[in-house]
Amino acid sequence: MDSRELLTNAPVPPVEVNVAWLRAMVARFSSGEDHARRRKLVVEELAKADPESLREVAAEKPRQGPVATLAQVLGFEVDPGDVGKVARAYQPHFPQSAEADEACRRLVEAVGQPDERTAAKVGLLVQAAATESLINGTQYPPVPSTRRWVDGAEVTVELKGFPFGAGPHACPGEAHAKALAEGALSSTRP
Repeated sequence: MDSRELLTNAPVPPVEVNVAWLRAMVARFSSGEDHARRRKLVVEELAKADPESLREVAAEKPRQGPVATLAQVLGFEVDPGDVGKVARAYQPHFPQSAEADEACRRLVEAVGQPDERTAAKVGLLVQAAATESLINGTQYPPVPSTRRWVDGAEVTVELKGFPFGAGPHACPGEAHAKALAEGALSSTRP
């Protein structure tokens, strides 16, 4: 048996599913070919949730919140509380916790298996959590800044004026987030 055959037949160690795993698997924190492939998965998942359907469900059930509304339209059964726990630890510079890691594991189990498509689904739900601040008017843009690595250094990118980003990392769910917010807000207007 040659070394290539040994490598091909080697057992794959189990994947530790946690928030760090999620960040390593989503388009948001990727670049190059990984970003393009992972972004395509996000776009495919978003295509299953017509913005008008999101607007209607959000208007009918405004107290449900954007995470539960998106999950419902996409056919996921998840605990929005788990999404919130992961969202609060999603950015690498946010406080990390075993509670968030456990919530991430439950979300992955709820929507698939530990692969890039499942990470895209969980990532969408986590991003929908930011829509809550848009609805509540507590923060605009809903994600005020992001961080990127440029020439080996971490750089903070302010998103004022570009609430859904720009360029290759522009949010592919902008229409969906706006539909969720519009639907929820329409039910509170006279």
